[in-house]
Amino acid sequence: MHGFDVTTPEAEGISSRVLLQMMRKLDELEYVNGIVILRHGRSIFEGWKSPYERETPHQLFSLSKSFTSCAIGIAQAEGQLKISDRLVSFFPEYDSCITDARMRRMTLKDLLTMRSGHLSCATKYMFGQQDWVQAFLASPLDVEPGTRFVYNSGASYMLAAVIRRVTGENVREYLMPRLFEPLRISPGIWECCPLGTNLGGWGLYLTTDDLAKFAQLLLQHGQWKGTQILPADYLAEATVRQADNSMNEKPDWKQGYGYHFWVSQHGYRGDGAAGQLVLVLEKQGLCVAVTSCLTDMQRLLDVFWDELLPYVNDSALPENAEAHDELLDYCKNLKIQPPSVTSKGTYDNVCFRFQDNSAGIRQCEVSFGENCCSLTFLTPRGNEQLRAGFGHFEYSVFQLTDAMSHHVAAYAVWINPSVLEIHTFICDGIYRDVWKVDFSDKKEPLKNRMICNCFRPAKPRFIN
Repeated sequence: MHGFDVTTPEAEGISSRVLLQMMRKLDELEYVNGIVILRHGRSIFEGWKSPYERETPHQLFSLSKSFTSCAIGIAQAEGQLKISDRLVSFFPEYDSCITDARMRRMTLKDLLTMRSGHLSCATKYMFGQQDWVQAFLASPLDVEPGTRFVYNSGASYMLAAVIRRVTGENVREYLMPRLFEPLRISPGIWECCPLGTNLGGWGLYLTTDDLAKFAQLLLQHGQWKGTQILPADYLAEATVRQADNSMNEKPDWKQGYGYHFWVSQHGYRGDGAAGQLVLVLEKQGLCVAVTSCLTDMQRLLDVFWDELLPYVNDSALPENAEAHDELLDYCKNLKIQPPSVTSKGTYDNVCFRFQDNSAGIRQCEVSFGENCCSLTFLTPRGNEQLRAGFGHFEYSVFQLTDAMSHHVAAYAVWINPSVLEIHTFICDGIYRDVWKVDFSDKKEPLKNRMICNCFRPAKPRFIN
């Protein structure tokens, strides 16, 4: 839970009917998993779309970058670094690995503003290597650092590596007593590189409630219950235009970039792939936290610009119990509805054995219960089962070819008497898969496609 007082939207100058219309527009997007809206430090709206749950930490992807930025700001305030410091000064043992003299001129500010001198993301030099710091420092540059904005998760990783070097702690641990604990946030994991450094630019898991707290902290210029948690002077710089990103196409990606924060058409934000969002609208005293699995984040922001922002009033509105009850009922029924069972296949349990494949998966058994089915894979780790309900969700812990296991909700539907589809939703993230079992296809009976697959390794297509 977020711990904020909960009130009606009208008490904070926003109509319940406005929020209901906004939610209907958001429901046209696939999918907003969770949302919390705060005004003047009070919760006026919150909802989660089943099977996504309030208590489950969610993949943040590049929204992780904003937390790495805060760690840099705190470390600077503590005198452990300055953002004007040159990157190589923290890693003198790698000096002989540097192949481009311009690398020695790169500063932490260049990394924070995505102006490292690379014209593409530096992770392409790092993935597959054991030592990512060495790989980054040895990478060639295309332009002088500090001159051109190019989004670069490798730059964010290097900031996390700097935090670990100067503090002896990973970003997650460094932020525990300084940020997470004061806000009563119990963070999920923060994924690491092969040598154990938090990824910095991605890999952190937090709940939507956690993001709401972070958004309110930003709105309050880093102050929390009378204590200055984040340095206000650093935030003032971090959340305004420091780099020109006008070469981008989408309106909210060309307004300017701060220190791992985006300047928006209205206010500023931290964001991550597929719709992980912390939106701060200081003039309105409003902030929004969203976790989702969308393919177009601009559409998400457009809903807020079109359906919410024009209807924010400076003073309270008359209470409207009927409209507020309608809004609450709408929120209670937020869910992805599995299709009703309209047809049934006529197939019994079957086991498909596979040719050799890179995942090392040897077979898949398809089995049926009274109102559910399952795929049981024989993997190098042993058996892994994915359960799916007919007309309802079934839940599994499933990994297969992913780097780690996830809680997965799945439903099944017969497309025709010979073709079974299983739709899966990873409950702590953005990925949605469709497995298709075509019992009439002797050459390729089992297929998989991903609906939302940002940064995710594709599952191999197995053949009989």
